[in-house]
Amino acid sequence: MRRIFDFLLILKAEIKRDFIFMKRYPLEIISFLFFMYLILLAILFGFHQLADGMSKVLNREKMVLGYALMQFVLSTQMGWSGQIQNESQTGTLEQLSISGHSLGEVLLARGISQLPRQMLSFYILLGAYSFSLSSLDFNISGTIPFVILNLFLMAIGIYGLSYLFAGVTLLFKRVGFFFQIINFAFLGLFWQNRAGLEEGGVLALIYDHFPLTMGMARLQKLFSPSINTIEINLLSFAVHSLAFCVIGFSLFKLMERRARNKGLLSQY
Repeated sequence: MRRIFDFLLILKAEIKRDFIFMKRYPLEIISFLFFMYLILLAILFGFHQLADGMSKVLNREKMVLGYALMQFVLSTQMGWSGQIQNESQTGTLEQLSISGHSLGEVLLARGISQLPRQMLSFYILLGAYSFSLSSLDFNISGTIPFVILNLFLMAIGIYGLSYLFAGVTLLFKRVGFFFQIINFAFLGLFWQNRAGLEEGGVLALIYDHFPLTMGMARLQKLFSPSINTIEINLLSFAVHSLAFCVIGFSLFKLMERRARNKGLLSQY
């Protein structure tokens, strides 16, 4: 019980910290969203030109939803591994590692505190694209509670991925754009047509059991019921996300122990 109370105190501090960050640096958040917004517009324009104006060959709803989801994954993951890089540069990582709370608990509280902002950013991007691309067939307003539930379950799986990336960052500190490249690879999975994958193949197994692609399939059904995609049971989705989070946390603890033994839990 004491441990839960301590975690709630960390969560309260992280929520306050995130609110101060948004209030103090609003341009950083706005510029990031605007930059991500422009990237997909450029991609859609490029595909349109390559297709010689035949926009019907593109499933723009799937492209927009997959891209907004990739931004959700990217911002969630960077809130963990990116912050570890910042903490190591400012010399505060060592303070976190020797505090009464484990680094894993602090990262989890940080992820939960940022989740409302990331969900809001997801909807802002979708709304901006729906306004810019008037032909998009999205049912946004009538699905909000179900979408929030799916994003929450998806975030649990993303936390497993974030723990894994955070552990790698503890060991290597400066990882450049390595994780951003991996996140853009996820975009390829989001845009992938499941029917085109060989049954029993590696990509098909990843697509069917990876929490991110499972969440993408469920969101497609919510936003565009007419889209033909695989059916994902909500309970199965929750179990996969939780299992992925536990695996990621376990690997993080192993890498944290290795970093501690090598004296890497400080500034570089």
